[in-house]
Amino acid sequence: MNSTTANSQPRSFMNSVKSTVLGLAGFAVLLTGMSYAKPADASPRYRQYYVSTNGGCLKVRTSPSIYAPVVGCVSNGARLAPVIRIQNGFAKLTTGRFVSANLISTRPPYGNGGTGGFVVLGVGSRGEAVAQLQSILGVPVTGYFGYNTRSAVEDFQEANGLIVTGVVDNATRRALGFYY
Repeated sequence: MNSTTANSQPRSFMNSVKSTVLGLAGFAVLLTGMSYAKPADASPRYRQYYVSTNGGCLKVRTSPSIYAPVVGCVSNGARLAPVIRIQNGFAKLTTGRFVSANLISTRPPYGNGGTGGFVVLGVGSRGEAVAQLQSILGVPVTGYFGYNTRSAVEDFQEANGLIVTGVVDNATRRALGFYY
């Protein structure tokens, strides 16, 4: 009886130790799984960004590379589609497109859309607004903002004490009395 009692106590002690260890291991696995689980209704929270190009437009690309095709242009101060992540110096938008991460800001523009306003005319701009500008500046009216128009804008900016940029920003537009 002594040998049976002596043998049964270590066995029951060892069984309880094994059960405790297995129970703790199972609990640890459960906790680990719960820490990675997300609720089914959890939606990702994206940050809102605005274009901050100091006057120009922000090129929208198909992939995060300066060699990727440009598929659009967003005006300075405009609100972007929400940003998913920053990758290779580019911000991936919820639209699946990419923009330069250096030219966006989480702060919305003040007043008129930032330094250059929402509409800035520069080399490559086309249309009626360019034709009106060319008429005011006294250059041949083509409706295309080329290098001759840029040179006339630079001359006007210099003659009127403005920062010479060659683009028609808010300050230049006000000095010209040109509103389109």
